[in-house]
Amino acid sequence: MKKVTLITGFLGAGKTTFLNHLIRESSSERILVIENEVGKCNVDGALVESGVEEVVELTAGCLCCSLSDGLLDVLEVASAKQDEFDRLVIETTGVADPSSIVQVFLADPMVGRFFELEQVICVADAGLVEDWLEETEEALRQIVMADVILLNKADTVSEYYLPLLTQRMQAINPHAVVLSGENGRFPIPQIVGTKTSEAVSFESRLGAIGKRQELVDATPLTAKGNRHKVNTFTLTFDQPFVLDDHFSLQLHRLINLYRDQVYRIKGILHVSNYPNRIILQSVRTNCVITDGSPWLPGEMKESNLVFIGRGLKKEAFNKMFLRFTRKTQHETNWKSK
Repeated sequence: MKKVTLITGFLGAGKTTFLNHLIRESSSERILVIENEVGKCNVDGALVESGVEEVVELTAGCLCCSLSDGLLDVLEVASAKQDEFDRLVIETTGVADPSSIVQVFLADPMVGRFFELEQVICVADAGLVEDWLEETEEALRQIVMADVILLNKADTVSEYYLPLLTQRMQAINPHAVVLSGENGRFPIPQIVGTKTSEAVSFESRLGAIGKRQELVDATPLTAKGNRHKVNTFTLTFDQPFVLDDHFSLQLHRLINLYRDQVYRIKGILHVSNYPNRIILQSVRTNCVITDGSPWLPGEMKESNLVFIGRGLKKEAFNKMFLRFTRKTQHETNWKSK
């Protein structure tokens, strides 16, 4: 199974500059790059440094809009020559919504046989990212989907503004690692060690969120002329969950009902009579549940779910999930007797 890194970021943020830095610092790995550009001429593809195994250019379309005849075709070809590279790096166009791409790697079983999405990286221009957030929904989705947010061109903003900007990014996406740097230079080992689906990486980040005060109702954003209240909240349950077909049905009904409002759900569930943590991830209307690490003897077991979206009602989600905890189910069964 080959490792996959997805690089997103809005126009002019420095994605290709960072990609070249990643290539230079990953000399021990053979890298296959997929470059995407809107238009018939892929300028960025010509800017990628030598030292990669191959640069595959997808032009005249955005990856997030042409998955069926773009990315999936390339992945099929790449899967046939896995012995020729170690890591697949995808750089999206600046106006791409990465959620469709993430969805393919997390939910498509055929893709999952050959590729593992390790991290989603969002490169943001420190001096312009708040302007982009006010003007476009895509910039917001890029930040929400990221495991790592790279505040590039940090030298163009004041030393007083940078910590505030970092806090703003953490308020929008509390489970992401936020780093600042210049000229696309960032600590590659730390970045590739922050993984989308690996249990230990995600659990450590989620644990840090649970220990600090909840970040509820982040700063209102203006996107495409409409006011969008971006809010983030964490639900915590001390009673174990009972996972059954009814739970799965209700969960999918919920994320479909709120599909235009929920950007991301990530969390850890303590499941009754199960030795491991369960990792739950939701991207758009797809929900993926995977095994996490075992609970240690004497460890406090609790469930934590992080929600990121706009106009979300915490009470509605809390009520839904609470119905499937062991305590609530026991009370329901007792009352029905």
